[in-house]
Amino acid sequence: MPHHSWRLVLVLAGAAAATGGAAAASDGAPAVDPAPRKVDGARGCVETIRFGVVDGIAPLSVAPATAWLDDAPDLCFAWYRQPSGPVALEKISNGDLDFATMGSVPFTTAIERGAPVSAIGILAIQLSAEGLATRYGLQEPRSLRGSTIATVRGSTSHYMFEAFLLETGIDPRDVTLVFAAPKEITRLWDAGAIDGAACWTPTLDHVLATPHGATGTPALVVYDAETLRRWGYRTGVLLVARDDFVARLPDVAQRVVERVVRAAYAYNTNPNSFDWTAGRYADVVGRSFWLELGNETTFSRAAVAEILTRNTWPGILEQMGFRGTMGAAILRRQAAFLFAQKDLAETPYEDAAPYLDRIDISFLSEARLLQYETIPLDADPDPVPDFVPYAVRAQMPVPGEGCESFTVLDDENATFDDGSTGEHAYARNANCVWALRAPATGCVALDVPFLSSEGVRDRVEVFSATGDLRATFFGRRGGHPTTVGCVVADAPPPGVAAALVGGAAPDIEGVGLYVRWSTDDEDELAMGAIEPVGFRATARAIEPQERICGPGRGGALCDAPYCVGVVEVTGEGGVIKTQVADDAYQPNSRCAWRIPARGGRVVLDVARLGLERVRDVVTIYDGAAATPGFGALAQPVPFPVFELLRRKYRMSGTHAPTVPLVVDNDVFVTFESDGIANRPRDGGPAGLEIRWRRDAAESTLCPEVASCGRNGRCEEGVCVCDTGYYGETCAFDTCVGAAPWRVAPSGRIVSNAGADYSPGQFCGWPLNIPGREGESIAGIRLRFDRFDIEAPEGQATTTDRAVVFYSVGPQQGSVLCIFRRVMSQQGQTSAGAAVDPATDETKFTFDDGDTLEVLLPEPAAAGANVQLMLGFETDANNHRPFSGFDVTYGVAFDGPAFCDERWPCAEGEVCEDDRCVDEKPRKSKHSRSRRQLRRMKRGVIVAMIVFACVIGLAFCVFGGIYGARVVRTKDELETERVRVVRDQVDSARQWVEDFQAPFCVVAADTFIALGALRPHEALRDGPRDADDDECDKQHTRLEFYDSVDDVERARRGGAVFVFLSHQWLGHAHPDPAGIHYKAMCRALQAVAEDAGVALSAVRAWVDVSSIPQANQATQSLAVASLPTFASCVDYFIVVAPDTEHVTTGCGCDAATYRKRAWCRAEVVACWARRGADRMFVATNRGLRPLFVDTGDGVDTYLEECLEVFAGDLTCCRLQHPDGEPCDKEALVPPFLGLIAELYRDRKQRPEAWAKVRDRADELFPRTFSYESGGVTTTLPLFGDLIEAILRLVDSEGTDGASPEPVLRGLAPGTTGQRHVAKAHRRSPHQHSRHLVATAPHSGDGSTLRGSRDAGSLRGSPGVLFRALSDRVVRRSPPAALRELPTASPAVTERSTAATVATAASAATVATTETPRDNWASSPPASPWSSTSLWSSSRSPESKTGSSERRLTWALPTGRAERPRVSTVSLQPVLPTVEDV
Repeated sequence: MPHHSWRLVLVLAGAAAATGGAAAASDGAPAVDPAPRKVDGARGCVETIRFGVVDGIAPLSVAPATAWLDDAPDLCFAWYRQPSGPVALEKISNGDLDFATMGSVPFTTAIERGAPVSAIGILAIQLSAEGLATRYGLQEPRSLRGSTIATVRGSTSHYMFEAFLLETGIDPRDVTLVFAAPKEITRLWDAGAIDGAACWTPTLDHVLATPHGATGTPALVVYDAETLRRWGYRTGVLLVARDDFVARLPDVAQRVVERVVRAAYAYNTNPNSFDWTAGRYADVVGRSFWLELGNETTFSRAAVAEILTRNTWPGILEQMGFRGTMGAAILRRQAAFLFAQKDLAETPYEDAAPYLDRIDISFLSEARLLQYETIPLDADPDPVPDFVPYAVRAQMPVPGEGCESFTVLDDENATFDDGSTGEHAYARNANCVWALRAPATGCVALDVPFLSSEGVRDRVEVFSATGDLRATFFGRRGGHPTTVGCVVADAPPPGVAAALVGGAAPDIEGVGLYVRWSTDDEDELAMGAIEPVGFRATARAIEPQERICGPGRGGALCDAPYCVGVVEVTGEGGVIKTQVADDAYQPNSRCAWRIPARGGRVVLDVARLGLERVRDVVTIYDGAAATPGFGALAQPVPFPVFELLRRKYRMSGTHAPTVPLVVDNDVFVTFESDGIANRPRDGGPAGLEIRWRRDAAESTLCPEVASCGRNGRCEEGVCVCDTGYYGETCAFDTCVGAAPWRVAPSGRIVSNAGADYSPGQFCGWPLNIPGREGESIAGIRLRFDRFDIEAPEGQATTTDRAVVFYSVGPQQGSVLCIFRRVMSQQGQTSAGAAVDPATDETKFTFDDGDTLEVLLPEPAAAGANVQLMLGFETDANNHRPFSGFDVTYGVAFDGPAFCDERWPCAEGEVCEDDRCVDEKPRKSKHSRSRRQLRRMKRGVIVAMIVFACVIGLAFCVFGGIYGARVVRTKDELETERVRVVRDQVDSARQWVEDFQAPFCVVAADTFIALGALRPHEALRDGPRDADDDECDKQHTRLEFYDSVDDVERARRGGAVFVFLSHQWLGHAHPDPAGIHYKAMCRALQAVAEDAGVALSAVRAWVDVSSIPQANQATQSLAVASLPTFASCVDYFIVVAPDTEHVTTGCGCDAATYRKRAWCRAEVVACWARRGADRMFVATNRGLRPLFVDTGDGVDTYLEECLEVFAGDLTCCRLQHPDGEPCDKEALVPPFLGLIAELYRDRKQRPEAWAKVRDRADELFPRTFSYESGGVTTTLPLFGDLIEAILRLVDSEGTDGASPEPVLRGLAPGTTGQRHVAKAHRRSPHQHSRHLVATAPHSGDGSTLRGSRDAGSLRGSPGVLFRALSDRVVRRSPPAALRELPTASPAVTERSTAATVATAASAATVATTETPRDNWASSPPASPWSSTSLWSSSRSPESKTGSSERRLTWALPTGRAERPRVSTVSLQPVLPTVEDV
């Protein structure tokens, strides 16, 4: 699979200097004004084309300093620096830019969210220009755990960093990720606040060139974009244009694409020429590069030449090739990442069409027809000119220019501006406020004839005298509506001016409007045809006027076809709309409507809801006060309990409620949007339309105004909702805002009645816990009977949480505790977690049904009520449905526990007056009866003492006899367990010494002549009838090798053996389209060339041709020999080109290959015996080494492959239907044998043994989780076999010493008997007797079961003895059980001997006839019976009549615990090729 790293940015800045960058923000304004934009009449520019570029250098960087694109008579280009791709996306989406460069990840965001842009070219494929740099000592992937890394959210760097964590097996939760703009990343690095940065040039260069601020150590590169590209994570730099601009000026877009192609061709043909290393092109590129960084004097041509080598610059054909299934697959994979990171609210597209539709190659096709790729830069037409003076400058602020923090304007016609002069940039971090006093007319009008700012972060805001937001102006456009403000009759609220200034400011009388100009700390550093920036405004007197705008219109003169600011709604009813047209609403909108109830209630019917999900929202508040963002006095607070209590409804998306929304108070409706799509993703009318009316106070809500529906009942004119339903009319099956106050000491809260809760919500349940005289409330008790909210899994993050607030005032509160869902370290299970809000650390985890207690900072005053609120906050999406939470709460007093029907008392306590007290003994009224009873008790006690003395004497006599028997029995059973372990170890070592089935290969020239992958039987027999493929029989021959010695003899004769490992691309056929076959053919030719032999000398092993497909029994033996096959070849090749599974549609590549357990097993088996020198991966671009050096040798890839038993298995994914065995058990014998060889040869290959030794417990687990039929069981896997085989290898060097003593105390591993059962089910004619056993008893008292049918030990009818002490005492078995059946052909000679020895030494045996068809279906149960050591049971005969005799035995542990139950498997583990 070719790994192209498409990072989509027109790179124009770069080396060691720090770069600025604002955080990805909502930068936008209304749609582009189609009228021409006059800029510089002196140069003849009628319209300026705005081009946004992200930091970096490209061949096209020759354009800004030379005005190369300004060759049209009336068009000029202005180049605006963008801190990151996400910021550039917002600006081009809302019309501030015409062209922009960005990475493929931000462009994927544009596609998924429906931004009106398309990619018209690919500028760069990054190599070392982007990556991760960390301080010294953190270069090993595992060392990143616990570190803090900064990156730009939603960028290609963010995507690659998460991919790196995924590929190296690092849990993203183990790394603290800080999202910041590039400029902020440099500050954090210099301050030592971060350990590394995932970023691009020049921020990456700054990190590498600057010592770490805290440790003083240098930084080193952990990975770069080229590394991730080879791993299958491709990113790039795209040239993106607005769709309406391309439609209006297609010739300009064509000219830009042609210049991109010419510049890339010029550099690619001669990158080391003088022009590009030290001449004119290096000069003009350097000027553009350093100007973009704000440095107009110093640059290095050598640095320019070096930075250009960090990327590749694709030509026309390579750019056009991106518009295909490969490009769609790249973008679709990045969309999945964005969805997991909560940057997308909608599920990513599954079809390729939406992605391909946004890649426009028409301009590239035209450039190819005109052969622009072959035209040098200095040739006609349009050669690159020398740099021009007006272009070689950057627009920056001038020190001292700016505006005052607070100004009062009294003039009837006043003009004011931002304070910048000429073409200078306006000041950074400005916050200037003008108070416009109303003249004698009483009202003042504000006009903004000129405004050019960097999006919504630099803006003009207009506020009324009372502090309401009247309008917000920003961006690069004209036509801003007029704003009018009048002096209020009553005195305005104090503090408006101070709130706007952010400090001390006097309250001014007679003010009609306040105007605030605010900017951030970023500059776009414009180059080329610089435009004037900043703003200019005029204030004029105006007569008071009553003007009611129609629905969807805004502004004082109703001249804006969209809503603007806060509107005071009048009348008894009307319509609220966000815009006049239905196509799209305004980007970065902040609109609000205040509807007075006038003593009644407000009823709202949502006629249309067409918003981008989660990103653009409508919120309905209870009360008329402005909320933060809509009023100067409504400042945001850390925990806005008061604001949350007012929130009644919060809506987004396209599903409008079908019932009226009712508020028994004044209403404040807000609408907010961001700067990208501003319409529903899947089409349909956009915007909001609400029809409202005012109802009289005397009317009842139900049934007069609305019905409570099926989810509530009407009580006294109010709807009482069923549990889990919300809204005044119970119309919502999930929470939508603040619920009504609950005044009770206990209750129940359910987040949602539906199958999934809503994303993008913040719900609240306020609780007023009543106090009690003389008692203090200490906190609240919670019992989550259901806590099913989203937990982080893999790359998927989440911020979903439940929060307990404690009200400390009317405006805000403090957080007592946060509840989240967390995954286990293995990522297999999840549980609730209580998180400390101060440190964000998990204090403890809990399961459903556990009782939690949340305490106040200190107990409340005696008798005082306590106000709490349970909040529920959700993020942008849920990756699957979640049922939310169901919690029961109850007051926690500083004293006796509270009790009621929800909170029963503990055992021994009773509930009296809502408090738990000790249960009092009942007094008897019959004292005489009590005295008689006491006398009887004394008599019984005396009799028992006498009887105990007699029994004690008897025990003293016989205790010694039985004690001796127990000790002797224990020794005998321990000896048997040692023999069992020895048998398993010896079998495993023999397993890898030779094949279990013939090793079948085909000559390479024969294989290539086949034309496609052929099944084993076709190659063995040739065509059998007319329907079969007519293959020449000389090309349908297999070669069979029965032993490893046979392979070695053939190798000495000149044969070269190749193992071709691949994933199947279909359920019915391994390679339906022949994609893997072609890659295999190329690989075999490359092997022949590398080995210096003819193709006829190369022997290829490939699963479908080398493993029998028709006979299940022989197939199972061959599959079980896969690790041995893989370890005896000369070349091991992973065949993994980029493609898709034809049945599932999922991607198949090198990344998915190495997630499979069987694939990992083949890789490790070859590495363990042959090393890594001749192990390769075959992709669409040929062979490359399988282990890629990422700075720490081959550890990263190999350590992942070593985790064989953590890989994916089909049997585990299907949850082992019908109790089928797990393939992990099949892998135990060969890997046990390989471990023995590695340990034996550890002095010859110390580095190989070290990798296994350090992680032995992790790589070869003692047990594993087996799931079938919804039941999860812990079963043995390796047990103590690893330690056993190491001890045996060590003992082999001791002459004459018996190996058995070193094995004492070790438990056996998996028996694999269920695999034998599986093979027998497929071949019912086979019949054998087999030993069945249970797992060793774990040290902590838990039982680890080794087979699904071991449950017959509990409650079995064949109990042969009872335990008379804490030691196990055996009795002689019945005579019928003393003779064991003879071994059938399926039982090995060693197995028979072990059976006889077991019977002879233990002298107590129980046997069972078990049909093979029932082996896997027996339910799991504990193998222990409290009174039995030996037990037996008999299952009914199977349909075939075949049955199985089963032997079980238990071994005492030598402690006062349950004895160990040990087992031995006498059959090889035989999976089938389907399991692989």
